[in-house]
Amino acid sequence: MFRKLSILLGSVLILLSACSSNTFTFSGETDNWSAELEVTQHSNDFEDQDFKLQYKGQDVSSVGEITFTVDTNAGGFSRSGDTLNENGFIQTSKQANPTNAKIIENAEIEVTVEWNGSKESFILVNN
Repeated sequence: MFRKLSILLGSVLILLSACSSNTFTFSGETDNWSAELEVTQHSNDFEDQDFKLQYKGQDVSSVGEITFTVDTNAGGFSRSGDTLNENGFIQTSKQANPTNAKIIENAEIEVTVEWNGSKESFILVNN
């Protein structure tokens, strides 16, 4: 009985350690925008990147199409032609596979947003 219980507990511990992950969140803002990038690095070397860009102004419909770039130590990503949802934000996710470079915890991430002929850049830092 003790042997079966030991094997079961050992199996559970192995499964739990195989599913471990490390999550950190970068954030920053300007007068017009705030952004957050949540990075989850999994033990299988995949990395989830969830990005949220929020317009801080009142008239969301006046913003029009947006282009944004997120530059990280691992390369980054960009999108163009997007519009804000009714709550004033855009959200996007991506997953980096084990062959991609990973974002490091102490990285400074630069976000550049262009809209209606305006352009702002700001830095996201790990909280």
